[in-house]
Amino acid sequence: MNNFLLMIGPTAMIFIGLQLLENVAITFLLFYSWLLFVPLADKAFPKEQLKLDKQGVILGIGSGLLFFVFIFGGLSWLHIYLLDIEYLRALLLDWGFSGPGEVGLVLVLLLANPLLEELYWRGYIYNKLRAKRRALYAIGISAAFYTLYHLLSIIPIFETGFSFVAVLPVFIAGLFWGYIREKTGSITATIISHALSDFGIVCVYWFIVR
Repeated sequence: MNNFLLMIGPTAMIFIGLQLLENVAITFLLFYSWLLFVPLADKAFPKEQLKLDKQGVILGIGSGLLFFVFIFGGLSWLHIYLLDIEYLRALLLDWGFSGPGEVGLVLVLLLANPLLEELYWRGYIYNKLRAKRRALYAIGISAAFYTLYHLLSIIPIFETGFSFVAVLPVFIAGLFWGYIREKTGSITATIISHALSDFGIVCVYWFIVR
C-alpha cells in the first residue's frame, strides 16, 4: 500500500462511519481498527518509539496542559459565539453519542485515541515519510493528513464559517507533535500531550454541551 493510501485511509474510515452511517461507535471501530491493524499488517508497528523517559513526560505534561487550557478555556469563553449547543446536542444524539455507551466512548477518546493516533501518525507514517524525505516534509505532510479527517467531524459542529478556523489548532498541534517526535526520537511526549488535549475536548462536551 503506497503512502497516499495509508494517509487517506483514516479519513475514509471517518467519512464512512460519521457521514454515511452517522454513528460514533461504528466510526470509532472503523477508525481505530485502521490505526492499529495497518501498521501490524505491515510489520512496522513503531514500538521502538515508545520510550518512557523523564524529558518526554515533562514535555508532554507541560505542552498538554497548555493545549488543555487553550481548548477548554477558549471554548468556555467563546462557545456562545462558535457553537449552537441545542443543535450540537441533537447531532450527537443522532450520531449515537448518548445512553449507556456514552462513558465508554469518552474513555475511548481519552485512552485509545491519543495512543493509537500518535502511534500511527508520529510513529508509523512519520517513519515512512522520514525514511525518504527531510524532517520538514515528514512533519508537514503527516500533520496535514492528520488534520484532514478532523475537518469532517468539525464541519457539522461549529457555526458556518468557523469550521476551517477551528481546524487550524489541530494542524498546529500536528506540526508541534511532529517536531517533538523529530527532536526526541520518541512519541512518549506526544502521546501525553495529545491525551491532555483530548481531555480538554471531553471537558467541553461534559461541562458545556452535555
